This record gives sequence, C-alpha cells and structure tokens, in this order.
Amino acid sequence: MKYSTPSLDINLNAVKHNYKVIKKYCVKSEVSGTVKASSYGLGGHNKIVRKLINSGCKRFFVANINEGIFIRKKFKSIIINVLNGLNKNEEKLFQKYNLTPVINTIAQLKKWIKFNKNKNKLIIHFDTGMCRLGIQEDKIKEVVKLKKELDKYKEVIIMSHLACSGEKKNKYNEIQRLRFEKIKKKLPGYKYSLAASGGIFLGKKYHYDLVRPGINLYGGNKNFNKKIMHVVSLKSPIIQINNLKKGETAGYSRTFKAKKNTTTATIPMGYADGIGLRLSNKGYVHFHGIKLPMIGRVSMDLIIIDVTKLKHRIKVGDFVNIYDDNFTIDNFANLTGTIPYRIITCISKRYLRNYKNWC
Repeated sequence: MKYSTPSLDINLNAVKHNYKVIKKYCVKSEVSGTVKASSYGLGGHNKIVRKLINSGCKRFFVANINEGIFIRKKFKSIIINVLNGLNKNEEKLFQKYNLTPVINTIAQLKKWIKFNKNKNKLIIHFDTGMCRLGIQEDKIKEVVKLKKELDKYKEVIIMSHLACSGEKKNKYNEIQRLRFEKIKKKLPGYKYSLAASGGIFLGKKYHYDLVRPGINLYGGNKNFNKKIMHVVSLKSPIIQINNLKKGETAGYSRTFKAKKNTTTATIPMGYADGIGLRLSNKGYVHFHGIKLPMIGRVSMDLIIIDVTKLKHRIKVGDFVNIYDDNFTIDNFANLTGTIPYRIITCISKRYLRNYKNWC
C-alpha cells in the first residue's frame, strides 16, 4: 500500500549478506554486531538483531544501558556490551539484565571487580589515541596490578578504537595499532579487539580476536568493500504540482527565481527529517533514474523540486527516490557534505518503515 508520507525500505537480507561478507573477510575473528542508536537509525531493533542472530552473530554492542535493557527484554541468550561504560548507580541494572559494561576508567574497573561476583565477562577499553573514552596508556600499570583479579574472569577482552579508520592511508592507524600491541604485551593471555567498521578493511593485522562492524552492516562505506550491499532506500510521494511563470519565486526568502516557465513538485520531507538545509537549491532527487533538482530553501516539512523536464510524465502520488541502490547513502552523504553515519542515524521517525525479508 502506498501512503502520502515518505517511506524507508530496509532490506534485512542485505544486512545478513553484509555480516557474511565481513565474516568471510575476518575468518579467524569473531564478528559482533553494533546496534547502537536504534541500529544506526533504522529502528526495528528486534528484526535487525534477530536477522543478525540468524546469521551467526552472538555478541552485540550498544551505546548505553537503556539500549541494552531494551534488547535484553527480547533476547535472553546473546551477549550485550555497553560501550559508554559503568556509570553512577548502574551496577545493579547491569547485573539484573545480564549486561556487560565496557570499562573505560580505573575507577570503573575497581568498582566492577568489587561488585561483579559471577566473574563471567570483562571488557577493558584502552585509549590509544582517540582521546574520547578508555583508560589512558599511562594508567596501564594500575591495570597490570589488578591482573590476578582479571584472571578470575572466564573471558577478558582488551579493546581500543581507531580515530582515522575511515582513511586507509592515514598513518595514525598504524601508530594506534602499535600502541595497542604494547598494551597487549603487558596484558597477555586475553582476547583483543581493535577494529570497528573502517578498521576491518585496513587488513588482517587489525582484526585480532573480535571485530565490531557497524555502518558496514547497514550498507555504508561501500568503498571499503564492493561486496557490501545497500540496505536502505528512501522515497517520497509528490503531494502537489505547481506551475511557476518566468520571474516568479519559490520557498522561504525567495531564494529561487524561475528563469523560465517552470513546473514544480512538492514532497513532504524537510530538515525536521534529516534533510539538511545545505541541499537548498543544490540537492536533487531521482525519478526512474532522471535527476530532479531541489529548488528554494529546504523547509521543515517540505521540499520543492523542479520537474519541468517531466511535466507530462509525473503526477501527484508518484514517488521520487532520495537514495536507493543506484544512488546510495554514501552518494547522498557526499552530496550533503557529511558522512553516511549521520545520514542514517538522522532518519526521521516520521517515515514509514518497511522491513523486507525479516523472517
């Protein structure tokens, strides 16, 4: 059924395919699934997590404890790791919902060792140069002093995060890897994890025991591996068609002035839906492969497009494509002057979501 609202199609078989591509590339490593920020804005946590479980994924990463609890209520047996760590008054919740905090400070480590009696899983995050979260290198001696406590756990993972993994030739990637190697030598005998999405395709020496793909699962950063499939397609219906005479203007502040008689169409999406103002008079959509320019300023809920070249072929109720298999989220990110992460995490909750192949 077609609706008069934008529609986001999410191909869950493509998510499964992308997981398998990464698994094949990282033969000797466990491949987890990062599903933070409501599966990078795609929603349908239950469907996406289930599809990844059916693909062989057993470990998932989320950003905060609320995300972890939400998923745990639906899935009892998977491993759920919380990246933002163990924060104030959360110990009992982590225990109640069987969640594992990623330990980011010495204080968190000591608190978790004292509180966590089952000694099942422990993940310690070291900062090797991101300077965001994680235990700094000069504090490693304090961790080494606690090694007897660490050894009581059934599984210990030492992890870090790359700052420039999206830039294959950036020398800082190797600087961080070598720093991570030093940490590994001081804390031997555990599991190790360095690579998230970009780091996976920097080469096998970045893989270690566990990789943590995120945007790759959802079809972003296809330039890293051409086998990655597009997952999301966004389309919008035309809700009105107008005719502008030469010299007339369109949109707020009259930033578009028709140089000739122009046929316009209005679609019901705007900056409230993550379509940036930067696309005003610069962006475009597609109709059966034909590029249609955005004209005037992008409004909160509406965008005007120039359909003059199709005025006898396009009508109210027809759908135009914002991004799809042919014009991907990577392409749209380049057009918008941002990154694919932001494109999909800012996808509006107002869009109708269609999950395909979710069984």
